[in-house]
Formats: sequence, structure tokens, C-alpha cells
Amino acid sequence: MDFTEKYTSDKDEKMLLRRINDLVKSSEKHFSVVYSGFLDPAQQALVSRVTEFYGFIEAIGGYDDAERRLLRICTNEYSNDDGAPIVLFTAEATMKDAEISHRDVLGALMGLGIKREMTGDILPNGSRPQFFCHASVADFIELELKKIGRYNVELRRSERAELYETRYKDMTVNISSMRLDCISAEDFGISRTKAAEYIRKGLVFVNWQPKEDPSLEIRSGDRISMRGKGKIEVTGVSGTSRKGRLFVEIRKKL
Repeated sequence: MDFTEKYTSDKDEKMLLRRINDLVKSSEKHFSVVYSGFLDPAQQALVSRVTEFYGFIEAIGGYDDAERRLLRICTNEYSNDDGAPIVLFTAEATMKDAEISHRDVLGALMGLGIKREMTGDILPNGSRPQFFCHASVADFIELELKKIGRYNVELRRSERAELYETRYKDMTVNISSMRLDCISAEDFGISRTKAAEYIRKGLVFVNWQPKEDPSLEIRSGDRISMRGKGKIEVTGVSGTSRKGRLFVEIRKKL
């Protein structure tokens, strides 16, 4: 029996678990430490549920709060390890007042043919964005990446991520129910019909996993993102109006 059947019915998720299982077997066979490509939080959560991998895997992203992480796989404590194959680049725009977005950086990397699994977190930081990548593609990126968006940039390898305080806005919204389409419509400033359309197209994520059911019940602590619209976290329900509507507390990333 395929062990992945115990954990998921999704074809792509099964393929991911099989790839990780192959890495585990390689570590066992060669008494070596091996690393995966970068995984998003949903993929990491899936792998963490697999009992066959317990004790073998650690997620590493280059800094403490990283979302995208690669997996360090070690099946023998005496295995040699040359360190995580993660390189951090700082791209400094030649125009000092440049504003380079996360999307600009990702687009530039994809334009070079770099697969998403080869890139980690992207830290926009205005005119000096930083990004993590797998060491196997670092030399190519260093040679080829000369422009991000409409700005010329100079790349350099860096030792430490320049982290700036993330700004949030705490809000209270008044909605009829905790359905995903209701919360998405209110929080992202679109109609409920449009929100449902986005959800059915797989453009809305709850706790980093795509959800295509507009009626999905959202709970306190859930994180919701809509592609191109932003991210929010539901932090609680503070009360109910006389008409039965809910006062829902959210935190929106600016």
C-alpha cells in the first residue's frame, strides 16, 4: 500500500511526500544529511504529520520567523553535514528611492527560470530587497539577475537578514456569519459574490492551504490570504449585535 494514502488524497501532495520519502531513503543508504527544496507552510504542515518521518526532519529557513523552509533530513546522528544550502542575497537598486515589492522580486526570479522550490522568503525592504535561495542556483542568479521590476540592481551575498518591524492594523468588522466568503468580502473590500468567485478559483488560502468552499466556517486564529489582496488573521469574536451580526476582530498586515 502507498503510505501517502494515509495522509492525503491530493495528487500533488502525494508526490511531495514520495519525494521526501526518497530523500529519507537516500540519507539512510549513504549515511548522509540531505536537504529538500523550500516548502511553503502548508507543505511543511503536511510533512510534519507523517509518522514515518518522525525524528528525521528539521525545517530551516535562514532566520527564525521564515515562512518558506527547506527540510534537513538526517537518519543517522553520525552523518556529515556541510550546512544548510541556503544563500541570502541583498539586491540594491541603483535608484535610491526605488520601491521594490515582493511580487517584483519573485517575478524577476521566475523570469530567469528559477523554480519556486529553489527560493525561500523574500524581504522587500524598499530599495534593498533581500531574498533566500538554494545554493545550487545562487551562482546563476548572481550572474544573471541585473534588474528587478523597472530598476537596475546590484547583488551581493549577505550574512544576515535585515528584518524590519512588520506593521499591522487591528480592526473590528461587522459580518453576518463566519463563512469564508463573508469574512473575505469584508476584509478585502470586495463584494460577497466576487469573494465567492475568488474562492472557487482557488485564489483564497486559509492557513496557507487553498480552500474552494465559500461556506467554510472560519475560526479564531485562522489566517486568510487572497492572491493580490493581502493577508489577515482572525483574532477573535468580541460580540453580537442586536440583529445577530458578529463583531469579528482581525489583524491585517500592511
